[in-house]
Amino acid sequence: MLKQQLDTQDRLPKVKETIDRVGIAGLRTGLRLCSPSGEACFTADIDLYIDLDDARKGIHMSRLVESINEMISKGSRVPKDSFERLGMDILDELQKRHKYKKGEITMRTTLLLRRHTPVTNKPTDEHYDVAVKIISDNGSYFKNLQVRAIGNTLCPHSLETTHGKAHVQRAEISLAIETSVKENIVLDELIEICERSFSSPTYTVLKTVDEASVVEEMFKNPKFIEDVARDCFRQTKNLGFKGKVKIRAESFESIHKHNAVSEIERVFG
Repeated sequence: MLKQQLDTQDRLPKVKETIDRVGIAGLRTGLRLCSPSGEACFTADIDLYIDLDDARKGIHMSRLVESINEMISKGSRVPKDSFERLGMDILDELQKRHKYKKGEITMRTTLLLRRHTPVTNKPTDEHYDVAVKIISDNGSYFKNLQVRAIGNTLCPHSLETTHGKAHVQRAEISLAIETSVKENIVLDELIEICERSFSSPTYTVLKTVDEASVVEEMFKNPKFIEDVARDCFRQTKNLGFKGKVKIRAESFESIHKHNAVSEIERVFG
């Protein structure tokens, strides 16, 4: 009887060293999720990594892709209710196919959220870049939620020195939190925190009276980029979760050739 030969990946490497993260990056695919308001379809870029012990030369890459495809295929028949649930199911499926101690999956996509203009109440769909990372560490699950929102700022210094005039600029907040998957914190909630932190939100659609309203709101609410970061941090802290938070606020300055940046990183609990 012939002795079965080990797959190349399962043979001993020349250099016996554990790999912390090995896997695939940039797998683009379609996802379907369900929510109380109905089903939604997304195009997502997926990264999937696991650790690899020093006794194996490499991973079986096809098993990672198969685990993703299997759960997405099941989701097309019965959609998952969240990115978190889908991520955990993919990591669970991968554990059956390719043993690991620590694994993580990141799904990056764009959310389109229905907003309404401040005066005319016209519907406008606004886009937000988001990423959901699920981490499996010896059977315990954590999530990292990342959102990016665009708003604007009005400079309080120029408002004071010019006696009522000011320069304004588009600004951006990137907000990321890492916590247990059991925490009931969702992407929409983080996006709303970001938008409340600006001098005013921005809109894709604005009629004349809406435009005037946005400008008036900015003048009522002048902010440095430092104020934006602090307001975002205050609201995030009030969520009361245990974990990490990272905030980066950036102002695309209208009177400078450079941008202004403010960052806050903290650990809660």
